[in-house]
Amino acid sequence: MDPSRPLVIVNPRSGSGLSESGWAQVRGALTEGLGELDSAFTTGHRDAGEIARREAEGGRRLIVALGGDGTISDVAHGILAAGAGDRTELGIVPRGTGGDFRRALELSTEVTAAARQIRDGQARAIDVGLVRYRGHDGGEETRHFVNVASFGFSSAVATRANASSKRLGGRIAFLAATVRVLASYDNVDVWLSIDGAPRERRRVLMAAIGNGRFFGGGMKICPDAKLDDGALDLVTVGDLSRGEVLTKIGRIYQGTHLDLAEVLSARVTRIVAEPVEADARIPLELDGETPGHLPAVFEILPGALRVRL
Repeated sequence: MDPSRPLVIVNPRSGSGLSESGWAQVRGALTEGLGELDSAFTTGHRDAGEIARREAEGGRRLIVALGGDGTISDVAHGILAAGAGDRTELGIVPRGTGGDFRRALELSTEVTAAARQIRDGQARAIDVGLVRYRGHDGGEETRHFVNVASFGFSSAVATRANASSKRLGGRIAFLAATVRVLASYDNVDVWLSIDGAPRERRRVLMAAIGNGRFFGGGMKICPDAKLDDGALDLVTVGDLSRGEVLTKIGRIYQGTHLDLAEVLSARVTRIVAEPVEADARIPLELDGETPGHLPAVFEILPGALRVRL
């Protein structure tokens, strides 16, 4: 492969899947927009990040993620893990069902148009989140996230939604998962320390730490978040009952929930979140994936990634 050409990292399982004939059509549309390119297909979990890291270390100047939010996040993590955020640009051709990050960037979902947008666009520096957390095996892990991290109810919903069919679209999948999880979910008690202040105990349904605005298939959880303001938006949804969740979830989708008495929001640069009960496993969600649980430390990396827009 030629490092001077764009590399397109393809998740063939994103969206409704990609057959051999389907890839031929997509590649033709990409070539029409981008010109000559190289491609690599993912074959498993976090494969996109490893490919991106290897290519960025090898001097690849433009890496394009073709997939959903998880693929985009994984490619961004690979570029940053290679220490190449200042020299390797990220391009995005959205193909997943959730589409939350592409909403924040207002990207086209049509392949040729998205490819032309990359070709004709300029590199824009955006902020990235960094989180240290406990993996499923109990060991400490570190990941970058470009859109939204969350913990609590939202992570349980993401786990359920990711295991279900999304053929009716991301919003329907997440709504269905919300109703199913709600039947048995209990709110959690956490310690939160914000920007070095003494920690406070809160009982929450969930908390979101947003670099972008949307998660859960279009839910506008952090309506005031900006990708280049050098801060994260923390939104905590308090101790709502199951009935209150059902009556107020529409406010969260619309982004009009910040004035609810049970919702607190703040612009922050560092958050430490810990379970009050040491053995509690409060699940964590990062850009639609569920890699582990609390305790976790979230930080902002201002202008760490260059995205071609």
